[in-house]
Amino acid sequence: MSARFGTLENHNNKNNISNANIINNILNNDFKSILIGSLLGDAHIRKFKEDKAFITFEQTIEHKDYIMFIYNKLKENSISLYDIKYYTRKDYRYNSINKSIYFKTYNLELLKPFANMFLSEKNHKIIPLDIECHLDPIALAYWICDDGQLVKNGGITLCTDNYTLTEVELLIKALVNKYNIKCTIHNKKSKTDRIYYRIYISKSSLDNIKSLLIPHMHVSFLYKLHL
Repeated sequence: MSARFGTLENHNNKNNISNANIINNILNNDFKSILIGSLLGDAHIRKFKEDKAFITFEQTIEHKDYIMFIYNKLKENSISLYDIKYYTRKDYRYNSINKSIYFKTYNLELLKPFANMFLSEKNHKIIPLDIECHLDPIALAYWICDDGQLVKNGGITLCTDNYTLTEVELLIKALVNKYNIKCTIHNKKSKTDRIYYRIYISKSSLDNIKSLLIPHMHVSFLYKLHL
């Protein structure tokens, strides 16, 4: 999905509240948080007809253990899944070839509220206005597994390349309010000169929240916490 630029005009806060209530009623909190963290990261959701949606999960082949972990988590929660597939794709942002592992869910009614939260009327991936309410340690841990990038000085960058500046600011506000941490926006220029907005969490702030994240991080991504 390419980066988008604009405002939060496609976000409907009233719908977010309604969808959040539906999700809370049909899914246990931990599994809900896993899906939300994944959707903040690399997972994508699409609507199917009027009442269903499906989610796709993809990682580079180096992270096969993690994608299998997600696959089994969904199976354990009775989510119907298609078989795992392998792809080779070109990433035009960085002019590189990526080998990846991929799977998707069936078209399911219980996923439709997530689609209503994370998709605009034009089916663009968006950040829900009430994301602060959903950004618990489990969701944050899975988001970091997907989008976290190790920074040598001890901090971490969240590669929010596909979100608008306004959405990145919304995410920062949620992080600051929820965890009282220091975040700043770092600009990243692609080889095509497009500017992406990323969130940097300082070393001291990351150190303060590590204990909340470690129990929920997949072992293959603990290095992102400098462990």
